[in-house]
Amino acid sequence: MRAAIGVLLVGVVTLAGALALIAGLRPPPPTPAREPSVKLAVLIVFDQLRGDMLQRWQPLFRTDGFVRLQRDGAWFTHCYYPYGTTTTGPGHASLLTGTCGDVHGIINNNWLEKGLPVYCAGADRYELVPPPPVFPKDSKGKTSTKKEPKEIGTPERLRSETVADVLKEATHQRAKVFGLSLKDRSAILPIGQRPDGAYWFYGVFGTSTYYRDTVHPWVKAFNESRWADRWFGHDWTRFRPDIDYQRWSSPDHSPGEGTGVAQGIAFPHPTTGGSPTLGPKYYEALANSPFGNDLLWEFAKTCIRAEQLGNRDVADMLVISFSSNDLIGHTWGPDSQEVLDVTLRSDALMADILDFLDRQVGHDRYLLALTADHGICPLTQRSYAQGLLPKDLRVDSTQLQNALNDHLNTVFPTAQGRDGSAAKWVEAVVLPWFYLNPRVVKASGQAPDTVNAEAAKFLATQEGVARVFTRQQLAGPMASTDAIAQRMKRSFDPQRSGDFAVVLVPYALPGKPGSTGTTHGAPYNYDRHVPLLVYGPGIRGGIRTEPTTPQAIASIFAEWLQIRRPQHAEFPTPTTLREIPR
Repeated sequence: MRAAIGVLLVGVVTLAGALALIAGLRPPPPTPAREPSVKLAVLIVFDQLRGDMLQRWQPLFRTDGFVRLQRDGAWFTHCYYPYGTTTTGPGHASLLTGTCGDVHGIINNNWLEKGLPVYCAGADRYELVPPPPVFPKDSKGKTSTKKEPKEIGTPERLRSETVADVLKEATHQRAKVFGLSLKDRSAILPIGQRPDGAYWFYGVFGTSTYYRDTVHPWVKAFNESRWADRWFGHDWTRFRPDIDYQRWSSPDHSPGEGTGVAQGIAFPHPTTGGSPTLGPKYYEALANSPFGNDLLWEFAKTCIRAEQLGNRDVADMLVISFSSNDLIGHTWGPDSQEVLDVTLRSDALMADILDFLDRQVGHDRYLLALTADHGICPLTQRSYAQGLLPKDLRVDSTQLQNALNDHLNTVFPTAQGRDGSAAKWVEAVVLPWFYLNPRVVKASGQAPDTVNAEAAKFLATQEGVARVFTRQQLAGPMASTDAIAQRMKRSFDPQRSGDFAVVLVPYALPGKPGSTGTTHGAPYNYDRHVPLLVYGPGIRGGIRTEPTTPQAIASIFAEWLQIRRPQHAEFPTPTTLREIPR
């Protein structure tokens, strides 16, 4: 009889759950059956750490840094972002929402919305807390300060919840969540709407009035310690003089390399920013060196200690996004001695992170995932030398814009400016998106679809352009075999994207001919490939060849924290995560 009643109760519960799903209701978050074994979930993001770098330079690493994660954690070597606009904002927004820009809405770092430029992680109704520091008068009697941006930090443009939001909900706000970075968007976007703190660096570590009116006491004390000033006048030299840097990377004066913030092309690199005294340029140079990562880690250790993260009765979450790798890569390129050096230093930093967490939290009480927000394209000069480009090819978007204006005025000559001058069809360009002026399109008497199709046809003939997608194409079905189209579709939002997207040929870069440095943002593998290493209790060590995406971290964290997945998370936990690699 008792068995029959048990079966009946199970049936009722199952039926109730099914009816709830049929009714479109989300079931309540599951209640953990036992105390969670993971007390701290840590997401480490090395901005622009391309996936192949951990393989290419593995023989140079220590045994207790990246190699420890590769050996004792799950190392997914085939991890790629599934969308096209591979920039910082979309990367950080995707990791813990578990989805792409077409869903969470962060389609780029910047875009146009209702004709106005907007920033992915800011709004003009907030202020920095504390304000940017003001420095003493220089030799010319002028004070200096870092210019305050028009749009100050907020996650409000993010449309999807993150794992952090779910964790807060599941623990009735008792879990602590912090996001830390040198960049505001990297601190803000992964941790959702109501974290305990999002802090970034602008001469001091601060936040915005979206989060708090004053910083935490430990943040105030850290800023007052002037820790950030200790590298002033301290040259950036090679970390490992025992290594032949040129053998593992490239000559120290390679064509196309930039000079940073008055740092020069070759080692050693000064960090004063070209100024004899402390000021905004020093802090820019600091960020554009490995010392920026060292500063952030010291700040993160202070956060962990002060907030007792991982040492409480509920699980906490911490996101640390190291931005200096990205800034260095943009300046000197991914094959430079500078990127090799910052990667070697990141390896040593990772060893310190793991050792600190072992001691502070317990080696079997934290879950750690390491990834990057995007990859990076080689310098065009190097691609040309290797036969990947027919020449040093950089495509000037201003020239494309001017040529398109001329072409549309020729094809649709009825559209004129108010003073009789030629119409300016292109309102703005925020690559890959071109935004047309709707007033000019309307005045032409042409249907928007007609104008977009003509513009796309013309731009596709221009040097360096591989594909052009109109918003009409991206809103409709795409062939499943067209990988580039599918990726661009996952970066398309009808309210935020432009009228058409321009995709350059592989290895070409936007910019004026003869420019230095490099960038990312293309739908090609060199911008999509990132590492994914997961370390924690129950995870077997070794290489995994199972294809996956960085967004799988959202499912992994939810599973190990014993909470539901974020509502839009669509990429599952890799099936081989717990397996013993063969």
